[in-house]
Amino acid sequence: MSATDLHHQPTDAPPQRDKHTHAMAHNAEPHSDPHAAYYAARASEYDVSVGYGTPLVERHLASLQARLQANLKGHDALELACGTGYWTHVAAATARSILATDRDAASLALAQARMASSDHVRCQHADAYSLDGVSGPFSAAFALFWWSHMPKSKIPAFLSTLHSKLAPGAQVVFADQLPYEWRGNRHFDDEGNLLEERALLDGTRFEIVKNFPTEAELAGLLAGTVDDLVYSTGAEGRWWMISYRTASCA
Repeated sequence: MSATDLHHQPTDAPPQRDKHTHAMAHNAEPHSDPHAAYYAARASEYDVSVGYGTPLVERHLASLQARLQANLKGHDALELACGTGYWTHVAAATARSILATDRDAASLALAQARMASSDHVRCQHADAYSLDGVSGPFSAAFALFWWSHMPKSKIPAFLSTLHSKLAPGAQVVFADQLPYEWRGNRHFDDEGNLLEERALLDGTRFEIVKNFPTEAELAGLLAGTVDDLVYSTGAEGRWWMISYRTASCA
């Protein structure tokens, strides 16, 4: 299975491997949760394993790139979980400025190198759940392929913290994957989060949260707190996007 098949293979997952080496993230410090450990270990191979820069993947992502750029045009934007900076680079084409944040030092270093020639982009270490050290207000915020990795119990507090860093009426954009086929192991935890086994290119395995929220679930989480909520999906059924504005002051 190819990492460039974005319908049957997750955009942020490497090809599935057959080597059964289990290395759970609780062995890794300072990353004590599976998601953090997995992406820290995967940082150096992330772009290659996903297929960023290849004609097939770029073709599949072209419409998502265009929508993101249209939403962020002229804004001073805060990016959450920027990873290696692929989507930072996409957004920087139209945003007035970007503060790209991530909790993983290895990924952030790659993002910083990628954006070194862009004077209107800064990179800063920050946990998406706390955003400690991040000042605002920003006129926009965005995160690509991050929502699906949030445990359901953390989402309300995450949104509250994010919105506290934004100006009234700020533009917010999230995009992630629609459900896809998976040959590997999956199961639900007690909270109802889908846990998916992932493997690095060397076969080392991790188990991470990979949820697939419905349009109704997303709308329910944001009801009464935002304006101009729009849900859309890509023509090929690979990804969803939500955009909205934070509530304006009365």
